[in-house]
Amino acid sequence: MVTWRHVTALAFAGTLATNGALAHPHIFAEARLEVALSDDGTVKELRHVWRFDELFSSTVMLEFDANTNLELEPEELQAIGETVKASLADFDYYTSIKRDGADLGVSPPEQIFANFENGQLLMFFAVKPAKAAPLDGTLSFGVYDPTMYAAIDFVDDSDLVVLGDRGTCESEVVRPDPDQVLAENQSSLTDAFFNDPGGNDISSLFATRLELSC
Repeated sequence: MVTWRHVTALAFAGTLATNGALAHPHIFAEARLEVALSDDGTVKELRHVWRFDELFSSTVMLEFDANTNLELEPEELQAIGETVKASLADFDYYTSIKRDGADLGVSPPEQIFANFENGQLLMFFAVKPAKAAPLDGTLSFGVYDPTMYAAIDFVDDSDLVVLGDRGTCESEVVRPDPDQVLAENQSSLTDAFFNDPGGNDISSLFATRLELSC
């Protein structure tokens, strides 16, 4: 069975083949996040759009183009979505939802939709908080890969938006300063972290996030 991690491994191999000096290859995706609020004053769902880099997109094309016509048919795109849905479940679909610092978790999306446009893979899906997320205190929404294999990037602050009546809550896009994060977390940057970044949560400190202060 093809898994998302299997496909990313293929992409890494291709990256290393073209640039052997890369010590830590990445998959890149430009993202958009919409935090949709309910009329009852809670977070309804988080809507994701990811557009992947051309190298990784071509790897996915080769892996899922079953009839080898260099196009992704509807059933092949559906297979991509199903593969990603199954493979990213253990990673909460790269989504972090916190309320006053407490992780609320996410529920699996009903479906992940895939498309291929101008040589790039796009994915669309929505996740809901696993626990109730009332508009109270500080709510933080981040998108990142805890294993640091994929880099999810929000090019502009306008790519992180709140939809619905936020009441008196104020929203802010937070882009952590990497140098400051490193300086404040030197004790965590051990050999164990670099050998197994997935076993640490420090990657969340570098992630761009949207905050609601209520």
